[in-house]
Amino acid sequence: MVDLFQQAKEIVLEAGIMLLNAFSEEKKVSTKSIHYDLVTETDKGIEAFLIERLKTVCPGSKFLAEESDAQHKTAEKLWIIDPIDGTTNFVHKFPFSCISVAYMLHGQLKYGYVYNPMMNEFYTAQRGKGAYLNDHKICVSGESDFSKTFLATGFFYDFTNAKVDNVSVFRSMLSQVHAIRRAGSAALDLCYVAKGVFDGYWEFYLNPWDVCAGILIVQEAGGTVTGSALKEWSFSDELIVASNGAIHQELFNQINSITQKK
Repeated sequence: MVDLFQQAKEIVLEAGIMLLNAFSEEKKVSTKSIHYDLVTETDKGIEAFLIERLKTVCPGSKFLAEESDAQHKTAEKLWIIDPIDGTTNFVHKFPFSCISVAYMLHGQLKYGYVYNPMMNEFYTAQRGKGAYLNDHKICVSGESDFSKTFLATGFFYDFTNAKVDNVSVFRSMLSQVHAIRRAGSAALDLCYVAKGVFDGYWEFYLNPWDVCAGILIVQEAGGTVTGSALKEWSFSDELIVASNGAIHQELFNQINSITQKK
């Protein structure tokens, strides 16, 4: 299994070269559900590359991948892939985008990889072995005063029709903390919690490929990740909350109190 972790890491590194090479080029862009839900030929190419190579090093694997096989599933060996998390950022040459790959064995997250080659940031984690940025161990922040926190969030593509209005949550939360950022990549937001930049993060209506790698990285960095009932996040959860642990209850309570008023 140690060999598999390293082999998959090398494959993600190779995929990162594809992402980096395409970053400054003109993009072939199409839309999915709505006009600002974007996909590029690079998304499709990286995903196909990852699936083909991971099949080779881990025979018998199944895949949950955003662009080609997005049906939620369980499997003994499951790779969960977002070829570009932050596609809109990528299209507009804003370098906060990444490749996100997670490996689940018998339903438990085992490996997580989040790679942003534009900023030379490669986050990795193995269950029980810590979280790393460019092979240097990272940990969450120690901030326990909610009023001093630096938070992150994101907005669902079709936010105007969403059951929960996260724009209102964002607005209500702004005056209670130091600042809130919306940078456009859930995977990297989670990694920034893991390395102690963000004290907490929340978002609604995400998919497994957006967050699974980042969840393990946060957990292995000493943080806490839960879903909408303050229990372990699952594929069916509409809310994800991640934090350094010290502010988790307060962050969850604030989100819950605002959404319950709607």
